[in-house]
Amino acid sequence: MKVTRALLGTVAGAALILTAGAFDAFAQKKKKSRCKDGEAETVATYKVDKGENLPAAIAASLTGKPGNAEKGVKWMVHRRLGNCIACHQVTSILQRAKDDDLASLRKYGFHGKIAPTLDGVAERYTEAELRMIVVDIKQAFPDANSIMPSFHRNDGFTRVIGDCKGLAILTAERVEDVVAFLKTLK
Repeated sequence: MKVTRALLGTVAGAALILTAGAFDAFAQKKKKSRCKDGEAETVATYKVDKGENLPAAIAASLTGKPGNAEKGVKWMVHRRLGNCIACHQVTSILQRAKDDDLASLRKYGFHGKIAPTLDGVAERYTEAELRMIVVDIKQAFPDANSIMPSFHRNDGFTRVIGDCKGLAILTAERVEDVVAFLKTLK
């Protein structure tokens, strides 16, 4: 009986040591960043002017060149970056979803109805105002209590995941791509 207890004590002790060693190795292993989709560390400099329909607008491209509308769709449906369709409905994106194709339905087919539809947004706002809305919604609509994030800011946020602090959601180039697509929505 004493031999059995001694043996069990030794086995349990060895298991505890091995478990503690495995835990230490796991704890020392570098955690994978939650911000892994190319979020920008720096933001472009830009001049804010008064808009035609909004109190603020950014007339000049953030990159000095126009964006790519097809890439803009990619960022608008990207579930971690733009994810515009989580709140907005966009008919031209919804039409890309195929009823018999689960992958296309997941990518293009599920649109929110929390925020206004983006159909016709290019008729409601100028290109400069669209850029301001994407870059910093709070400057575009200072009195609104919007849950939409400012996509090209890297400071002034609350409750940011540690790995994502100091990062903008979209790069300047991606902002211009989104603006290029939004300009097609007439």
